[in-house]
Amino acid sequence: MHVLFLSVGGTRRRAVVEESAQVLADGGTATVVVDRAGPWSKETFATGVTVVELAGLEQRQPALRFEQAVLYKAPRKVLRTVGRGPLRRFAKRAEKSYERRVASRVHRALLRMRGDVRPRLVESLIRRGAGVDVVVVTDPLAMPYAARLVTGAAQASKPSVCFSYDYAGDTPKRQLRSMSDAVQGDNS
Repeated sequence: MHVLFLSVGGTRRRAVVEESAQVLADGGTATVVVDRAGPWSKETFATGVTVVELAGLEQRQPALRFEQAVLYKAPRKVLRTVGRGPLRRFAKRAEKSYERRVASRVHRALLRMRGDVRPRLVESLIRRGAGVDVVVVTDPLAMPYAARLVTGAAQASKPSVCFSYDYAGDTPKRQLRSMSDAVQGDNS
């Protein structure tokens, strides 16, 4: 059984770590999808849990890489090269002004045209690997991703969706068992 944990907001980190370890103990495979790895740096996942960072996948997109190079990196390099010596202060002001007035506006316009690629990245991640049997939605920010996965899947391959691995229904002996405070969302 392959369980996908969608934890984009990262609000239930300890519960995700414990539930993904339980998936491995039950003989399944676990994949945890996070927005950025930074907030998860203090968490230690069990050996065998695959952690996928959405921001890293997004940065690999050719359109975004080209946009970043043209809008930000090239002008920044030119202004820093020109702005050596007595022109340094002028170059820094020009760089900030350019990024605020031109680059960020063009980036937002391109983002509106292109749309949010993150749900498509999650879909391609699932299509690339083994099929997903259960999708565990661990926070409110992950709801749109799960909805898109379920509505876009064929009826035969549609994964079940739950909010905790304990309620997945695939392991009747564990279903509705009493849970420790950590699993119930106490992330202190």
